[in-house]
Amino acid sequence: MGRDVRGEAGVPAAAGGDLQPSAPADIPLAANARAAQDARNSRLLAVRDALDRIGYGAATPQFVNILFYLSAQASPYILLLIGLLNGAKLVLSAVWSALLQECAKLHRFSKRAISAAGVAFGFSFLVLAFALNIGAVWLFSIAFLAGTVGVVAYGDLYQQFMRDIIRRERMSAPLRFMVRWGVALTVASLLLTGLLLDAFPMGGVVWTVHAFGRAFSLRAQGYLFAFELTALSFIASGYVTSFVDDSREGGTYPFLAFLREHMGTVRRTSGILWQNRYVALLTLSAIVSGLMQFLVTAYSGIAIYKIFAQRYEMPFLALSVVYAIAVLASFAGPYFTQRVHRSIGLAPTLVFGTLLLAILPLVLAWNANVAAIAAAMCLSVVGGAIVGFAQGLLARKLLADDARHDYFRAQAFALAIPYLLLVPALSWIANTFPFKVTFLIAAAGLVLVVTPLSFWLVVVSEKVRL
Repeated sequence: MGRDVRGEAGVPAAAGGDLQPSAPADIPLAANARAAQDARNSRLLAVRDALDRIGYGAATPQFVNILFYLSAQASPYILLLIGLLNGAKLVLSAVWSALLQECAKLHRFSKRAISAAGVAFGFSFLVLAFALNIGAVWLFSIAFLAGTVGVVAYGDLYQQFMRDIIRRERMSAPLRFMVRWGVALTVASLLLTGLLLDAFPMGGVVWTVHAFGRAFSLRAQGYLFAFELTALSFIASGYVTSFVDDSREGGTYPFLAFLREHMGTVRRTSGILWQNRYVALLTLSAIVSGLMQFLVTAYSGIAIYKIFAQRYEMPFLALSVVYAIAVLASFAGPYFTQRVHRSIGLAPTLVFGTLLLAILPLVLAWNANVAAIAAAMCLSVVGGAIVGFAQGLLARKLLADDARHDYFRAQAFALAIPYLLLVPALSWIANTFPFKVTFLIAAAGLVLVVTPLSFWLVVVSEKVRL
């Protein structure tokens, strides 16, 4: 008898292979479908990135502080309130970002959540514009902090989302261009915003429109144009994000359950910040450095605007040029940091970066011109990159691998407490004394406290691994 050759399913194997397994034929189809999905996602993400770049340029935090100051400068406590709001923003950003990054390890945030965060951030600027228009300080404060929650969620979650959705080698040319050179849109948007704010000041420019036999008066205000540009950019960006194909796999984890577990972990591991005197001094150095940089961030924009307003007819445009140069200088930060570290070592690198940070408040204390301020701003950007890199490397030297994660996880929550206590005092100083005093305090804190403390810690870390 002849042998009946059958396949695994009991079907006779036919000549020509018509009934052979179809997996090999499906592979090209699946690859083509994936390539088409990647191409579509790349186009959408390129559009989304372009809109974000425009929105960030028009939503420069320094401009928001200046406009709030100009809208309520008659109040004797406006600088105190600006400091409190910026301090609350700093703490809220750090804590919220730390929570989201840890939660993202357990929970897959959907594109709908990311899209909603972008739309919410955009709407917060519409509320900010309305609050400035009617002079409602309380509404401005609420929108300011709500926007902080939205932009942190939008930025942090999107970065992870983009890494999961498309690999770098699969990016289309437009998306690669936006990732590398999209900062040009931010610079253009920044310069346009400065021009609008100068052309249409806070009081507004009255336009008379004749229609239907009547004359209608419209008041054009630059901040309305700028904030509406920001709002529309981020609302459209969030909307575009909702069309991206999301084929990620992952689980869900209830946020409240995560929050209870995470806070319990933070309470148990927060002692790592004070594990020994070296780690405690590292924490102290981070606290002082953060507070001094807070002073510069909260008040430097207002101080520069006041200097430029006395010397130039278009102070906002001059300020935009300074910030545009600083944005471009940020490209040199990582490259310069690596070269400096390889050339002179960790201790000089950390000291050098801290001294660069101190240049800007010193320059502002002496009422410098636009060239000096622009140079100091660029050095401050590079210095910030150097200090961030060096502090992370120092933590790696002082802490074992298993303790380092606990240190960074607890740091955001631990720093929040001294910030909440000391930010009001520093804001009161800025509100009570001239800006020169405020910036001299910031420079002195960086030069006389942070620099020697960091140098000593680096020297210790080179001798012993704790």
